[in-house]
Amino acid sequence: MTWDRHRQLPDDAPVDDADVSAVLDRAMGRDVGVRDVGWRSRFHCEERQVVRYRHGRVLLAGDAAHVHSPMGGQGMNTGIQDAINLAWKLDAVLAGADDAVLDSYHDERHPIGRRVLFQSGAMMRAVTLRPRPARAVRDAVSGRLLRWRPSAGLIAGSFSGVGLRYARRRGDHPLVGTRATTIPLTEGTVADRQRDGRFLLVREADRRDDGPAVLVRPDGYIAWAGAGDDLRRARDAWTTPQTHRSEATR
Repeated sequence: MTWDRHRQLPDDAPVDDADVSAVLDRAMGRDVGVRDVGWRSRFHCEERQVVRYRHGRVLLAGDAAHVHSPMGGQGMNTGIQDAINLAWKLDAVLAGADDAVLDSYHDERHPIGRRVLFQSGAMMRAVTLRPRPARAVRDAVSGRLLRWRPSAGLIAGSFSGVGLRYARRRGDHPLVGTRATTIPLTEGTVADRQRDGRFLLVREADRRDDGPAVLVRPDGYIAWAGAGDDLRRARDAWTTPQTHRSEATR
């Protein structure tokens, strides 16, 4: 992507190959040697998100649910996680789970989409700052954040999507809503053991660390952690019809 902060044109203005080459040459400080431009268009950053991800039997995911700047490369991961979050819940409802399970798709993914819009938009605004003092502050702050390992890890996890978590209910274990893929097992990995698309119970004896037993959802997120009868209630919340759930948890 090339951008000339000193020559702003409307989105419908034609793109000339010479303009692309000129901006690249100035940015690189040399003749880049562009021989051919196979595809060109003027880029306009849309930032939109639907109010609800579910409308009855219609469920929206990916670009149908959110449109944002490509900065940070977050669109693909976000869309894939939308689909994975929705797929196993559709499967559960088709197998007899309560229809309300599908409402949790919006509850979990809409906040993530909103965060991606904010992050990608903030990056685009930071990259295209015009005042020189503002650009100097941006460079100084971002450089320090990326050099400090804890903040760099948080930023990488947030932009890749692997560091995001879903909200948990009051009283749930702190691990609920986090990803389980990094749990060290005595044999194999969580990802390998979930290839059948089912819930996975990891007992304390299955772990190589001193972590608690966890129930892992088909999308790799923890639905329950700890001990006792709460495990059955956590499982039934995702897999049991409402008419039978109260009886199963009495």
